[in-house]
Amino acid sequence: MFGLKNMQRERDRLFEKTQQLEKQATISRSKAKDNILAMAVSPTGLLASFVLGATTQCDISKKARQNLLNGATKEVLGFLSSQVMTYMSADSQKTPASEEEEAPSQTDRFSQDSPASPSKGPSTTV
Repeated sequence: MFGLKNMQRERDRLFEKTQQLEKQATISRSKAKDNILAMAVSPTGLLASFVLGATTQCDISKKARQNLLNGATKEVLGFLSSQVMTYMSADSQKTPASEEEEAPSQTDRFSQDSPASPSKGPSTTV
């Protein structure tokens, strides 16, 4: 009636097919694990693992070196910039008026120290 027997047979057939596929998948997974382990333990697998590890380490060391160089460059540039700013601020604090005041005082000192100065020394007039 209404094809229930046919639907029941189709359901049973699909269930058996699913059970068989699950068994095949389990067997296939275990074979794949065994193959991977055998390959990893073999000399070619160990060599491939070493090469992959070495390339990873080289990439990491290159990135670390690049980061260190970038950081050092920034620090050096920052230091140089601060030194230039300090030098420039020291020059800007020195005004032209103070330079003019220093110049006459140096000439006065030289004129006082000279032997031809009449204000210094004993007079030798007869």
